[in-house]
Amino acid sequence: MISSRPSFALPLVLAALLAGCGFQLRKEAQLPPSMQRVHLEIADASSQLAKDLSKALPRSGAQVVDTTGPDTAVLKISANTFSTDVLSVGGTARANEYAIRYHVEFEVQDASGTTILPKQTIELAREFTFDATQALGVAAETDLLSKELERDMVQTILRRLEALAHANNEGKP
Repeated sequence: MISSRPSFALPLVLAALLAGCGFQLRKEAQLPPSMQRVHLEIADASSQLAKDLSKALPRSGAQVVDTTGPDTAVLKISANTFSTDVLSVGGTARANEYAIRYHVEFEVQDASGTTILPKQTIELAREFTFDATQALGVAAETDLLSKELERDMVQTILRRLEALAHANNEGKP
């Protein structure tokens, strides 16, 4: 007799295969011990990058503070810019493809002012095609791509900080 209930074997088999392949969810970044308290120094404190970093750093175990002080590392963001470049032009002399570029430069200093992570430059880019018949859709796509770049930038910065923590741990006996 064939059962009309959905089989629970298929999800169990899929879960076992997924676990067996070594798949793991990405964990929050592990920051260096010197970054348990962090002051974020950025020209535009109301920028989306500043807001997103202020939310992401506590998830990684850091306390974001408003002022510098003892036991407080400083994450200095010296550049935070978006730019749009034309990639190709069609026969009618109109742009067909664009690239949105997000450029950020940052460094980290410990509480004594010693640079623990020298200036890092990160540039992320997304390309998209322009369709003059879909002008409203292009504006929405540009906004969506900018938001994705901001999210990716926060994760990239955190991964660089995590790499610093791993490098410091490898140097210890």
